[in-house]
Order: sequence, then structure tokens, then C-alpha cells
Amino acid sequence: MRAGAWRAVGGLGVAMTLMACGSGKPEPSAKPTVQATGVCGGLSPKAAKALERISEAERFEFRSYGVADSLKELLHDPDSDGGGQRTDCVIEPDVEDPEESPSRMTVLFEEVDRVPAPQPKVVAAARLPVGLLAEGGDADADLWFACEVKGVGKPIVHAELVYGSRPREGRVKEANIRVLQDLSHRLALAMGCPDAGGVPSV
Repeated sequence: MRAGAWRAVGGLGVAMTLMACGSGKPEPSAKPTVQATGVCGGLSPKAAKALERISEAERFEFRSYGVADSLKELLHDPDSDGGGQRTDCVIEPDVEDPEESPSRMTVLFEEVDRVPAPQPKVVAAARLPVGLLAEGGDADADLWFACEVKGVGKPIVHAELVYGSRPREGRVKEANIRVLQDLSHRLALAMGCPDAGGVPSV
């Protein structure tokens, strides 16, 4: 039951309060939701608007896993083979019926050996000049950037945003990239990448 102080004046007030609380059922606790700007350590206003457009929601639950430090350790560890995928953040739109909204979103980062060839135009993926390559689909986005790490070289980082989707009004492919771009920019800064790995802020 949610904690709170109460005071009743006189016997009648006490009786009424006990009647109101006498069911013995605990009050449902409110979800710890935040606005889009507070998701995953903070989104820029433009990226937050993009997230709202993607999810068709204004409040979110999220779980962050502090990937910046773990990925930085991965890239600095000379005994590491790289390639370990790291979950940075899981975002869940706060909606009454999850079946009527895009499902939870997962943001992943990993070190890779190379940047793949861009998808063919027939795929109709959105593409933005961000990092080494940035593409967005109807329910995902991928972004690659290189980060100069002293004593290691210039490893390539692959960022991915992925979620289940449903038919929605309007196009969301570029919005997917913008959310991932903002999170990748923050990660690149945390890793100490010069010029944020060519990933500008949103």
C-alpha cells in the first residue's frame, strides 16, 4: 500500500477512514513511468518526439544496463575477442493495451569487424548520413560508427534498435534512426570517441 500520513478529526472521521480502508486490498502502485525525454538516461527533445511517434505513447517504462562502461571495457581489453552484444536499454510504452501498441524496444551495441553493404533500394529502408552507415526500417534501425581507442585501434561499433510492430499511420523509418542516433551519440561520448564517432547529436 502506498505510504502516506493521514489524520482524522473526531470519532466519525476515524470511522469513515477505517471504512474506506477496511477492504484489506492494497492500492495498486503506479508504474514508474517517465516522459520520452527521461528514457534511457535522457533523450534530446527531437529524439523524444521521434520516440513518441514510433510508440504512439507519451509515457514509458525503461531499464538501462549501463552499457557504456561495459562496452568501453570490452574495447580496451586486449584479451577480448569483441563481438559481445550488449543490451543498453529496454523501453516499454505505457499503454492500456500492449496489443494495440508497438511492443518493447531493445537497444543493443556490439563490436563488429566491418560495415555491411547498404540495403538495396528495393528494400526501401530510410538512410541517413550518420556515422559510417545508418538505416531504418518499419520496426528497427541500425547504425555503425568507428571509435578511435588508444592502444586498440579504431574498432567499429554496431548499434541496433529493434521492436515488434504493427501497422501505423505515417512513416517511422527515419524516426527509428533518430532515436538510435541520439543514444549512439551519448554512448560514443561516454566511450571518449573523437567527434562522437561521426554521430552528431539529434
